[in-house]
Amino acid sequence: MRPCPRDALPIMGAVPGHSGAFLSFGHNCWGILWAPGAGKAMAELICEGESGLDLAAFDVARFGGGRREREKAGRGRKRGETDVGEQW
Repeated sequence: MRPCPRDALPIMGAVPGHSGAFLSFGHNCWGILWAPGAGKAMAELICEGESGLDLAAFDVARFGGGRREREKAGRGRKRGETDVGEQW
């Protein structure tokens, strides 16, 4: 199994409620291609307190719902009602 969050986007950014803790994972099979941009963004975030890239789409807080909300969301991506990308 490759590490892939249910919306197929990586998780990158500061850990809410924990000063000095950061995450960058879940890049799926694209990790080698994401590495330069993710590494730069995380280095800026850690060293300077903010990144030159907008990391909002990758924020861990996007999974703030409860268990039922997570189960409804399913895994993988959809275009309309059609499954696209990796579904598992």
